[in-house]
Amino acid sequence: MTNFKFSKDKIFIWIFDYYDFSVKDIVELQDFEINMDEETNSNTILNVLKKTEVKDKDIIAVKRNNKVIFWGVVEEIENENESLLYEYSLKYITNLFNRDIKLENENMIKTTGIEDFIENAIKKNFTESDDSFININYLYVRVKTHTIKQTSVSNVENNIYNLHTWMTNCTQLYNITYTWNIEKINDRYMFVLEIENKTHNTVLIDTKAQSISNYTEIFETDVVSKVEVLTSTDSLTLFLLNDKTTSTDKNNPNRAAGKIVTVYTENYEDAYQTALDTMKGNSYNHNISFGLNNMYIQLGTPICIKTKNSLIYNTYISSVKITKSNFIEYQCGNIRTNFIEKLLKERKK
Repeated sequence: MTNFKFSKDKIFIWIFDYYDFSVKDIVELQDFEINMDEETNSNTILNVLKKTEVKDKDIIAVKRNNKVIFWGVVEEIENENESLLYEYSLKYITNLFNRDIKLENENMIKTTGIEDFIENAIKKNFTESDDSFININYLYVRVKTHTIKQTSVSNVENNIYNLHTWMTNCTQLYNITYTWNIEKINDRYMFVLEIENKTHNTVLIDTKAQSISNYTEIFETDVVSKVEVLTSTDSLTLFLLNDKTTSTDKNNPNRAAGKIVTVYTENYEDAYQTALDTMKGNSYNHNISFGLNNMYIQLGTPICIKTKNSLIYNTYISSVKITKSNFIEYQCGNIRTNFIEKLLKERKK
């Protein structure tokens, strides 16, 4: 591949064909909104003043000063009234694996590593499947760490799960990161995915000392504290306690406050598990968003943020938005405060 040098601060996109990874075009961007957000899987919008051969599923690299700042997959191209402006809607590059697949070799998570399980799933379904027509033969996966956990894939139904969702869960829960680049392997340029448990140094953010804009905190609670399960023969009621345990005793003095939900399951022997599954959706969200002037923090980086009220929170970067503005906008992941502690504080008030 040829190296290109562009003027400082100009943004260019490289368009790669999904089927063979050949370069279709190199275009300067006029306007853009880059969203790196695997939690909400939001879209990146690129405005291009040129007709190209881009198609859905093509891969795009956004480069600033000849350095890739975003990899994405084309989802839609829009052009109104045959104008010169083309709007590309992209998803973050891990959406290459946004497909429901059969759960296989799950025990690898407990014996070999989460990274190895993901590599195996990609090979069996995307690069080395028995259907050569759909294989992505320019994709090369490299595992750099082996994180063994006594856990299982969480988003499974009827032995089927979405690989992209599971990969995102692994980033949030186990610090598994996905790094993309182009390398020459065996005399061929390949699109390389490196999977590893990568520890970032914590970045300190002081809202009093640094140039910060649009600082916002959002508090949300969504707690089911009582579940009534109806069955074909009888009913069961389960109550949430302040220590996160449950009880069938409605007079328990440690009951937590929250919503009441009534659900149905056919067999009474399934009622208790049905009630537990309903309560698993309980959440307490405390999110922070802010903008930083000309300071880039990588997605997934842990941060320690000090507010203007001198409160200190430990969280991580869950979303990055880059536009033509000098300010880069960040969204923090849920600050892991126990939702029961929040409820207890509210009850005391």
